[in-house]
Amino acid sequence: MRHFILMISFFVTLFFVNIAQAETCTFLTHFIKPFTFQEEGNIKGLAVDIVKEMMDIMEHPKQFTMLPFKRALLTVQSSDNHALFIVARRPEREETVKWVGPLVSSSVYFYKKKGTNLDLKTLSDIKELWRVGVGRGNADHTYLEAQGFTNLQKTNNQVQSLQMLQLGRVDVTPMSELVMPEMAKHAGIDLDSIERTAVKLYDSILFLAFSIDTPDDVVDGWQRALDTVKISGKYQDIYDRYIQ
Repeated sequence: MRHFILMISFFVTLFFVNIAQAETCTFLTHFIKPFTFQEEGNIKGLAVDIVKEMMDIMEHPKQFTMLPFKRALLTVQSSDNHALFIVARRPEREETVKWVGPLVSSSVYFYKKKGTNLDLKTLSDIKELWRVGVGRGNADHTYLEAQGFTNLQKTNNQVQSLQMLQLGRVDVTPMSELVMPEMAKHAGIDLDSIERTAVKLYDSILFLAFSIDTPDDVVDGWQRALDTVKISGKYQDIYDRYIQ
């Protein structure tokens, strides 16, 4: 009997230790303006402000670490007590993390340099191009590889993809409609020199992802926090500040 009670005590203690660790997990993000970006040493953005509101509800420290996306995703997939935003919920990632969201939704289109003689109507047309610029390891990259694309020019990030588009080193690059204006500005490119094609890659649904060890009740708590931010009207206020 005493052994049984000790075993129960051990598992109860372990349960609450796991919850405590998940509640104080390390929050990671990556540069994708206007959702997340760094300015004067501070991490800011639409998604950052939403997560901060959630942290207020969850009584979690408002601390973030910014990493390149591929490294950040690998960290949350392979390490305990981590969270990452924003992440597209793709089938190949579904069982590698636990999901809270959506934080933001956006349509992803292919963009080309204005004035180029490219008549693009379907994804098959994109497959026939010379080079398609994609950020290494992001959702666009993995999706296009899964579709059998062999003409992908992998870049460090979407800013570099845009710069290569401007220089004529790639024919097109996929990007969120919400992200394009700020990314072009950050890349030092005149937005009028780039135009959207008729080819939509997909609708991107972006989430907050937790390490797979995170207890379900903790994940549920973060989901309820996001739902509360949306119901309260704060979500829309934040969205309107960043998206005109």
